[in-house]
Amino acid sequence: MATVRLVLIGWITVRASLSLTASELPTLFAESRMLIDQVDADCDSICQALRSAPAAELPYDWQLLPDGLLWHSYLAAPHEPRISSLLFHTNDGGSYWDATLGGRVGLLRYGTRGANRPRGLQWDLEGAVITRLDLLHAEDVESMDYRFGTEITAAEGAWAMKFGYFHVSSHVGDEYLVRNHSFERINYVTESWIIGGSYRPIESVRLYGEFANAFSVSGGAQRYQYQTGAEFTPDPGSTCRAMPFAAINLNFREAVDYDVSTTVQLGWCFQSSLSGRRLRFGAQYGDGPTSQYAFFTRREASLGLGVWFDY
Repeated sequence: MATVRLVLIGWITVRASLSLTASELPTLFAESRMLIDQVDADCDSICQALRSAPAAELPYDWQLLPDGLLWHSYLAAPHEPRISSLLFHTNDGGSYWDATLGGRVGLLRYGTRGANRPRGLQWDLEGAVITRLDLLHAEDVESMDYRFGTEITAAEGAWAMKFGYFHVSSHVGDEYLVRNHSFERINYVTESWIIGGSYRPIESVRLYGEFANAFSVSGGAQRYQYQTGAEFTPDPGSTCRAMPFAAINLNFREAVDYDVSTTVQLGWCFQSSLSGRRLRFGAQYGDGPTSQYAFFTRREASLGLGVWFDY
């Protein structure tokens, strides 16, 4: 695209350097504008055709540390590995800052190459720490949830799946314990097997569901957890183009008698067509048992603004 534009600019410069009358200049620039618009449209069509080319034409091979992922984190799930920052206010008068530092990477793949909707099987590693800071008490650390996991993921056309293991452990911040001497800390820990699947009925919509079975629990945690949701993320066509997104996640845990934790997000995002990574800005609404498992019996409604970087 840049080369074509340079050629057009050069052509315009050569034409302009010739002896032109004032009446010819508007016609010259109108023709130039039409040519540039046509080149833009043709390049967009070619890029779209390349993105939608049948994956079956691409060969399978082994790849160490492959580009991209076969399975992506749920956009509106609070405990997914990503980098994010969320400022929100709760219905009980609290103001908090939830900051997540984590990621998901591929270690080994047998499948097609690249990050643009690859197919095959892949071994992933994930990890994150989700920290909550109390904005009304000098940004004291209230609690932290640590997550680590490894999974085998697969993708074929509109379908994707994962199967693996993850660990969750929750901790209360030192500052919170200093301010609340009577608080009895619990050691909320789960070691779980997990299986999940997702389906795209159309390119811009993703539906998903997963089931986690904890084979080791403590601190009030229980065995079963279910999660489901839906996402709307239209293809931006260009990394520089902002597009709207919407997502909802429903989390049901036996530890809270399956009282649903609902998270809804709306906003704008930028997505790379090469890496598949996405930067989002928007609003989040939450209702139900808190996402910080050190206080898992606490129920809250919240509204805030956030920034999310997804792998």
